[in-house]
Amino acid sequence: MNSKDILSQSNSAYNQWKVQWREQAKYVSKFKMKPMTDFENSGVGKAVLCVANGYSFEENLELIKKYQDNIDILACDKTFGHLVSNGIKPKYLMICDANVDYDRYLKPYLDQVKDTIVFASVCCNPKWLDNVPWKDLYFFVNKDILGSEKEFSGLSGCNNFIPAGTNVSNAMVVLLTQSDNAGRRNFFGYDKILLIGFDYSWRAGKKYYSFNELAENKANYMCHAYIVTYDGSFAYTSGNLSFSAEWLGTYAKAFQLPLIQCTKATITTGIPFGDLEKQIQYKYKREDSAQVKKLVNNMRQVVAEKRDLENKLAAIGKDHWYQHVATS
Repeated sequence: MNSKDILSQSNSAYNQWKVQWREQAKYVSKFKMKPMTDFENSGVGKAVLCVANGYSFEENLELIKKYQDNIDILACDKTFGHLVSNGIKPKYLMICDANVDYDRYLKPYLDQVKDTIVFASVCCNPKWLDNVPWKDLYFFVNKDILGSEKEFSGLSGCNNFIPAGTNVSNAMVVLLTQSDNAGRRNFFGYDKILLIGFDYSWRAGKKYYSFNELAENKANYMCHAYIVTYDGSFAYTSGNLSFSAEWLGTYAKAFQLPLIQCTKATITTGIPFGDLEKQIQYKYKREDSAQVKKLVNNMRQVVAEKRDLENKLAAIGKDHWYQHVATS
């Protein structure tokens, strides 16, 4: 994977969806835009579980239900319904897809949305936003290799920017960390980011998605490669899935992110494995979150004051230099 591959993927997606994305970005401009900084360093001392829709999520459903009160859960569009219908309340939900099916993945669960905070792309399906009583709603714009964030920020009025991922699963990791070419970040501050359902493959004889065996026949026509997962299972993958798996591993390794892959039924590389039951019970000095927030704010004030002092000193120096020149 290189910048040419990423540019090609980005151009292809933009050219295919740009008209619809523009209309939906304009549509969400009617919503209040709240700053993502509300969540900065909120996860210090805790672990967060990102739930993607690979079959390993379904296999570990009861474990997640058992320990849900000890962990923050971030769902994606297709896993939200599976979680709430099984008595699991995700703290967060991420919505990216412009066409994700409202009638199938959200409408049956509208009575179970009041405890969940949503992070929505400005280009997402607006049916997931209108008249849905979410606990709270935040928007973001993807920064990509094309610079399209300028266009979609202008259309929507949203100034929360996060780097673009390759799919909604990877986007959950990007949302939480927000590392980019400017450097490493761990924006939400979680000590551990746990992954389940990040299989990027489907095992022979198992389901393509959790709770969905064939996934509208994707299990048949998306078989681009026959591979072996880390747990020794024979499995299938597609070009898109393998690209996303490689992208996530590269992103995690490049920025030394605190990711833990909690299934070996996967093809991700560069991400350490961990036992889900052990990792999901993690907690350490959660009270440090408030202190970190305070210290970061203090540091920013000091930096701003330093910059102001430097500008004042520079202005005085310039004034005296001009006087020197004028009188010489």
